[in-house]
Amino acid sequence: MNIQTFKEKTYTLEILYHIGVLEDSIHFIFDHSTKTCAIVDPAWNAPLFIQRIHDKGYTLTDIWLTHWHFDHTNAVDEIVEATGAKITVGVNEIHYLKINNLPDTVENNDTIFIGNTTAKIINTPGHSAGGICYLLDRHIIAGDTLFVYGAGHCSLPGGNIKELFNSMQKLKYIDNDVMLHCGHDYGSKINTTMGEQKQGNAFLLLDNEDDFVNYVNSMQQGKIPYPTGPLTQAEIKDML
Repeated sequence: MNIQTFKEKTYTLEILYHIGVLEDSIHFIFDHSTKTCAIVDPAWNAPLFIQRIHDKGYTLTDIWLTHWHFDHTNAVDEIVEATGAKITVGVNEIHYLKINNLPDTVENNDTIFIGNTTAKIINTPGHSAGGICYLLDRHIIAGDTLFVYGAGHCSLPGGNIKELFNSMQKLKYIDNDVMLHCGHDYGSKINTTMGEQKQGNAFLLLDNEDDFVNYVNSMQQGKIPYPTGPLTQAEIKDML
């Protein structure tokens, strides 16, 4: 298990990498002023997360979900039962979500709070029907919507390649210096910025919807290697 920490003015973002059988990345947002914590997409090891937050002197009050998939939600009910934490999820994900506890829902451009720390909601369907990203001041937590030089597949219920294309168009407007944090460490590196991804991630470089659909289908069929490193427009064109 690798750990990274980013200390900002109002909060600390901590990431645990390679958790569980699918090697998820688990994100913690520790609000400095209120000593409260939000955990993003908790899966596989609820006792570890609860103990870690407790040992730091914080109280877990919130669970933020990027999407419904089992490998991002299977610790939710256990955490809620132990802490009473409030769950937040995108409104269009409710139909697919398989947990026992009723969540609050958010929509595009909503702002949510943990203490004095704010996160803007960006609807990013495609990998799932109602996936969302959480944009903090210098960080975006993207779940499986966007990976380092890649993106999540669209093959599970609710997935839709054309919706993923539209979601990528939204993400192109994120400031270049914002750091990208993903649901899995599948790429060629861990630390990256949105600017770096705009320059080399095929999912962000493809501006034509038909080419995008072709690329994703070819990737899912194994005709295009995945994951990749940074690509140029010419290299992507050759792949297509």
